[in-house]
Amino acid sequence: MRSRAIVIGLVLATTAPVVAQPAGAQAETLFRQAKDLMAKKKFAEACDAFAASQKLDAAISTLLNLADCREKNNQLATAWGLFLEAERGTRTDPGAAQLHSVALARSQKLEARLSTLTINVAAPASGLAITRNADAVESGAWNHKLPIDGGSYTIVAKAPGRIDWSTKIVVATEADTKAIEVPALAEASTTVVEAAHREPPPPPPSHHRSRALPIALAVGAGVLGAGAIGFEVLGRNTYDKSLAEMADQAHRTSLWQSANHQRYVAEGLAVAGLASASIAIWLFVRGGHDEAATTTALIPVVTPNGLALDGRF
Repeated sequence: MRSRAIVIGLVLATTAPVVAQPAGAQAETLFRQAKDLMAKKKFAEACDAFAASQKLDAAISTLLNLADCREKNNQLATAWGLFLEAERGTRTDPGAAQLHSVALARSQKLEARLSTLTINVAAPASGLAITRNADAVESGAWNHKLPIDGGSYTIVAKAPGRIDWSTKIVVATEADTKAIEVPALAEASTTVVEAAHREPPPPPPSHHRSRALPIALAVGAGVLGAGAIGFEVLGRNTYDKSLAEMADQAHRTSLWQSANHQRYVAEGLAVAGLASASIAIWLFVRGGHDEAATTTALIPVVTPNGLALDGRF
């Protein structure tokens, strides 16, 4: 039994370094690559490499290099936090006094350059949740002036049964002070009910105009004109007959009067035709006839004294 325990112990002793060694090697490789990227001023890539190295094998030296990289990449608030972390990690270590001094000096120098953002919440709703670029902002951080990296941020506020609210804000890289006010969120149910009971707007007035009346008037004008020509021809023929009648004076007089009446009718029809044509042209020019408006009609009426026009407008 004892020999079996010895064997297990030997196995654990030999395998433990095998697990730890690759992480350390990878961390060192990433650290060197990050230093090369820093020399080439590829700060964003260098910061990612330093962060990966620190995650694999945490070290104060890597932490300080990462903080320096974040500062050069204009992430001042992030860099300040990392310098503070390095300062706290070396505060009680006599062997790291020099690193502690560097971390403290860098953090103090950087603090005056920080930009800040305050998210004010005057009337928080039950279950209110606020995010900043999808990162949750804890309720303890509301109404406090906090350091932040420069950049563009979308602030979103949500709560159960409430309408979501959002806004965008741009913070400068250095020494900028910004604040936003999160309003009381409106109740979703109230908005829905108001929308359901809101009467729809009245339809716009119709401006459709019918062309039936001007067309009818134009046709009527043509008919009246043809009638005028017909009565004029008939009147002339009757007048010619009256001139030819020499024997019966009474019959001649009757023919002459009949010819005059026929010509009066011709003149009346001509006037009615011209009036109808004029109205038809006017209606066409103004865009048709409004069916809701009063209709216009002309009716020729034969009277003992000739032709008269009866109508309404």
